Amino acid sequence: MKKIVITSNTSWFVFNFFRSSITEFMKNGTDVHIVAPFDRYSERLVTLGCHFHPIKVDRSGVNFMDEWNTLKSLCQLFYRIQPNCVLNFTPKMNIYATAAAKLFGVKIINSVAGLGSIFTEKGVKTVLGKSLLRLTQPMADHVIFQNPDDWKVYVENRMVLLDKSSRVHGIGIDLNHFKPYAAPNDGVTRFILVARMLKNKGVVDFVDAAQAVHEHYELLARAGFAVPKYEFSLLGFVDEVNPQGIPLSQLQYWNDTTVVRYLGETDDVFSVVKEQDCVVLPSYYREGVPQCLIEACAMAKPIITTDNVGCRETVVHNRTGYIVKPQSVPELKEAMITMIEAGHLERLEMGRRGRKKAEKDFCHLKISQHYLNTIERIVV
Repeated sequence: MKKIVITSNTSWFVFNFFRSSITEFMKNGTDVHIVAPFDRYSERLVTLGCHFHPIKVDRSGVNFMDEWNTLKSLCQLFYRIQPNCVLNFTPKMNIYATAAAKLFGVKIINSVAGLGSIFTEKGVKTVLGKSLLRLTQPMADHVIFQNPDDWKVYVENRMVLLDKSSRVHGIGIDLNHFKPYAAPNDGVTRFILVARMLKNKGVVDFVDAAQAVHEHYELLARAGFAVPKYEFSLLGFVDEVNPQGIPLSQLQYWNDTTVVRYLGETDDVFSVVKEQDCVVLPSYYREGVPQCLIEACAMAKPIITTDNVGCRETVVHNRTGYIVKPQSVPELKEAMITMIEAGHLERLEMGRRGRKKAEKDFCHLKISQHYLNTIERIVV
């Protein structure tokens, strides 16, 4: 029986985004150990059948002793678990767990689910992060990317060789759970943004564009024209530790004073999104392939997103949704108006095309098989 360790900086990430593939790993007889900080999703990973090992990870990464303790803890865990392979997610774990696993001769697979703030922000922390990536990533036995842009960055910066790397389309989704669901044909066009409540996920742009749409139709109404009905919602958890985080007080203010409603967070995205007409993600973050957009495709929902790394991989412009310029509220507003005026049947047709794309590219069975094949190839 192969024994693999999966590392991440949150249990939430592993459970919400990779549990379908983990289930396939275990069906294949693989013994799965999760190394991540303890949160309310950790016990669910145990219920799934995984072994869970808590570790402290400072996501802000500014205290040397905290970073050293994380690295030391990883070394101690790998020595105790004696895995055949370590599969790492998130830039920090790609760095630290690679270094720790290399000390014990453990095979290493790094998964690049977006480059995040290391490649978009400036400062000492990002310079150090890039340097550590350049130092550690060539140590990996294989690196798996979710989009061609990130792959190109790694190759051009000599952080990976082409013959030791590959690409999948996102992190995968269980198409039997996220099934097509037609929004009600009740004359209301419903838009939703599903993401962590971060500025660089385009949350502020979404609110501004929604207000601009409302003002557009208010002008038409005052001029005597009949206008359509619409709703705008935000769904996702508040991450105030993140420098890009939007505080709960701001979300509540928007909920009370604008046309945008904040719905909080949920473990059951399907139950909320199924009633929506369009999923919007105006992100300018270095995404891998956003899971909310993969879910939208699977549920046959048309998408509005940006011409941004990872995001554009989910949409065929004018066929399954619309792609707009990042950080362009006017373009986002126009895309929303176009989506409203496309009508219910055209939105359903866009969604059907999106579902076909999900079946072709995003099925978790294809993704998990790619990881399993890679593990089989490097673990001898």
